[in-house]
Amino acid sequence: MNYSLSFIFYISILSLFIFFLYIFLSRKINENILIKTLFNKNKLREHEKEINRYLEVLNNLNDGIAVIDRDKNVIFVNPAFNKNIRSAAIPANVKRFDFLIRSFELNSLVDSIIASNDIHFIEKKIKYFDRAEEKIVNCTIFKIGTSDEYAVIVKDATYLQKIENARTTFIQNISHEIKTPITAIMGFAETLKNGAIENRETSIKFINIIEHHTKKLNYLVDDLITLTNTETGKSPVKYEKINIKSSVENSLILFEKEIKEKLIDINNNILDISFTSDSSKFNQIVTNLIQNAVKYTEKGGIVKLEGYIIDAKTAHSFISEPEDASILWNNLPLKEGCEKFLFFSVEDTGIGVNYTNLLRLGERFFRVDSSHTAGHKGTGLGLAIVKHTLILLKGSAVVKSNLGNGFIFS
Repeated sequence: MNYSLSFIFYISILSLFIFFLYIFLSRKINENILIKTLFNKNKLREHEKEINRYLEVLNNLNDGIAVIDRDKNVIFVNPAFNKNIRSAAIPANVKRFDFLIRSFELNSLVDSIIASNDIHFIEKKIKYFDRAEEKIVNCTIFKIGTSDEYAVIVKDATYLQKIENARTTFIQNISHEIKTPITAIMGFAETLKNGAIENRETSIKFINIIEHHTKKLNYLVDDLITLTNTETGKSPVKYEKINIKSSVENSLILFEKEIKEKLIDINNNILDISFTSDSSKFNQIVTNLIQNAVKYTEKGGIVKLEGYIIDAKTAHSFISEPEDASILWNNLPLKEGCEKFLFFSVEDTGIGVNYTNLLRLGERFFRVDSSHTAGHKGTGLGLAIVKHTLILLKGSAVVKSNLGNGFIFS
């Protein structure tokens, strides 16, 4: 078979065209595959970043979260879960929910929701003991959508419960503190109204009693307003020069009558020095501390007062190395040599408190409830005012006491 040269040439050109077209298309296909692969990888990276963001949020929540399957295998657990429920082991090393927690009650709740086809949500408050301290946890368990996975959320409610208990106690105490003077005022006013006012000696006596209880109510209201303003920051700090000796002596005058009646020996070692702070707020601290010392010191006891200037190094040593049976209020970081500090101390030979109650001094509305303090009424606001005012003035304090061995506030 004979082919012309032109035909052979045509076939050759066509073959070359097809060959180059094949190479071109192959490259395009490979490029598309590469682009698609890169696109998928980018999408995957975006999804991974999004998942990591969600995980970061979950891992930084204060609420503990655990996700488990129907067989109670742990799929996810965040650090707060271990913190809030005091897990039996480090969550990262645990694969089974049964081994993750010590609470039999929580385990039973999880079992009940898994076993039931009707229950999809459980919420309950659980109590347990951690190192002899009662803990309260709000637990929420629910099924996640239509999956066979369950979320267990635990929130530490111990502090909130303490606040609620303190609030309840405060309402009871404040009701008593308000009711007593009001009852007295109403009673003596009624007696005066019914004719006692005609007797001058009797009427003056009753009016003095009414005045006493009115002042008592006024002090109570003032304390409540002071505490509220201090806590909410509605009372700005006004710095001025204060003579500490004059301030303490003015406070002592307020309790002069009780000091004489109880034959209390006041050892006043306050130096005649001045420093810069808020005069009104410093007086609140001094007055409340002296009032406490005088109130809880028995007849013939001693109240010792000290006040002088110390350097930052001494101040740092004092608050960083408290003695036994002591607690620290507001531990401030101090730089040596930066400035001078006022050291003020009130020490008494009164009834004191045990260490458990010492830890709670300064809590809002807390009062020591014992036979030792039965004769000393109060609302529990005085030391709360001292603590919050001290924080406002950027001060620190070491508080020391033993039951029967007095009280030292420095």
